[in-house]
Amino acid sequence: MRFCPGCILLLFFMYCGISQAQVNTEKLRRADSTNGTFFSAGITLGLDRGNSEFVSAAGGIRADYKRTLNDNFIVVQYEFKESDRGKITNKGFLHLRTMWGVSDLLALEGFGQSEFNEFISLKNRNLIGVGTRWHPLHLGDENGDVSLEIFVGVGVMYEHELYTTQPEDVVHDRLRSTNYLTLNAGLAHNTFVHLITYFQPVLSSPEDFRFSNEAAVEFSISEWLTFSVSSSYRYNSRPVLNVRNFDLQLRNGIRVTLP
Repeated sequence: MRFCPGCILLLFFMYCGISQAQVNTEKLRRADSTNGTFFSAGITLGLDRGNSEFVSAAGGIRADYKRTLNDNFIVVQYEFKESDRGKITNKGFLHLRTMWGVSDLLALEGFGQSEFNEFISLKNRNLIGVGTRWHPLHLGDENGDVSLEIFVGVGVMYEHELYTTQPEDVVHDRLRSTNYLTLNAGLAHNTFVHLITYFQPVLSSPEDFRFSNEAAVEFSISEWLTFSVSSSYRYNSRPVLNVRNFDLQLRNGIRVTLP
């Protein structure tokens, strides 16, 4: 089956144009299907002095256990940044997920998460949920250069949130529907598109919802050099604090891969 690269690129920029605190857990999934136990950890430290002064630290730990029809992982990440004017970033989260394959098209999932973000006064957000993950489309041309893959997730989660605000703290305990759409497309041997969209309304009050979209286009310039363009849009219909209800980020990047 043949695809129109221009159409999918148009779709990407439409997503950039239409799409608060929310972790994109779709990006945490491993593409490797090898069975076994895996562990990884990393940390970065930064120090700037002179015209701009700040210190930063970020780190993460991940463990995976995969066997036939069952995939499990736990991820912990933390980020801190402080300038001479005070803290800029102080946030972290822990995410745990288990997935059981029912068929080639369907998997069942269970997940839990704990998160904090001092910048938006989120002292903690704890949640637990279940859902289904569908794989309705997986296409490719005869040369393997062009492909299109879609995943759809539908689930429900119980969410507890505590915000340290004045004159008193704000606490939310509620059920949310959590739904996502993931699209991965290969337009040629050197161009790839990734789209991830989340929609999470409160079941008892659907007008209270969170929406997010992350999109990226990657161009392989050579076997070891890749250029990327990405966008991230997050919208909260009812933010707790007196802040804008959306965040938009646009980035360009270069990745070098050594043999």
